[in-house]
Amino acid sequence: MTAALARMPKRVPDWHELAACKLFPELDFIQPGGDGAKPAQRAAAELACRTICAVCPVRLQCAVGALERRERWGIWGGMDYQDRKLVAARFGYEPPGDPPEHGTHSRRVKWGCACVECKAGHALYEALRREKRRAEARARNVWAVPLVLATPLRVGRRLLPAGQLLLPLQVCTF
Repeated sequence: MTAALARMPKRVPDWHELAACKLFPELDFIQPGGDGAKPAQRAAAELACRTICAVCPVRLQCAVGALERRERWGIWGGMDYQDRKLVAARFGYEPPGDPPEHGTHSRRVKWGCACVECKAGHALYEALRREKRRAEARARNVWAVPLVLATPLRVGRRLLPAGQLLLPLQVCTF
């Protein structure tokens, strides 16, 4: 009999409770300035976010966490995407996630792109995936070739003539 291993508690980092950005809920650190912001508004919001990050006591933990997670969007530890890309290359981290080119399934699914090319690429991927699954199912199916009676066969009171097509029965095994 083996002894049960004690469960390791999931350690949630508490540095985020000390973050200066928690004091400014009106600022959007993921997309400074908002969706439809003009370049001047976006630059002002980004400067405000970077200024807050500059005096944050947990700036290093925030920046390292973003590098480890390969964050694509937002201001993390006072760094935007371009800054994180340079720092990642210099200190051996994987670069922040770059989306694949338009017209691919992964750009549509993982990056949420809703352009016409990505929708078409996703539709093509799904059609090929379904066709592949159907082909695998046909290969596993022993009834893929229809059964035809060579000689007449009596079933109960009925006589099935030669040439009669038989339908397969699905047998469930549990």
